[in-house]
Amino acid sequence: MQHEGTDTKAPESKVQKSAEGLTRAALLGLCGGILLGGLFLLGVGFKTRLSPADCTGLSEMECSFKRDAEQEMGRMQVIMGSGLLALGAAVVVLMRSRVRAASS
Repeated sequence: MQHEGTDTKAPESKVQKSAEGLTRAALLGLCGGILLGGLFLLGVGFKTRLSPADCTGLSEMECSFKRDAEQEMGRMQVIMGSGLLALGAAVVVLMRSRVRAASS
């Protein structure tokens, strides 16, 4: 009984393709998390900036401090949410350009 000739490079290419697929899946999952986190922060930031502070039972000075703190926190949340959205979008665009270049 003779063995048929086998291509020794075939298993290596399968391993390489599966590693590329795993890397791509991990990056897509990471991008999804970054994009969802960015949307959440952006929404919370806008809500914080646009809703008035609840000053029930607070003095004028405490209410002023709370209002200023909420405004600054909302501003930072909007900035960080926008940054996360931009980062996620950049990684998606980068991945798509690599896939198009590899398939061409």
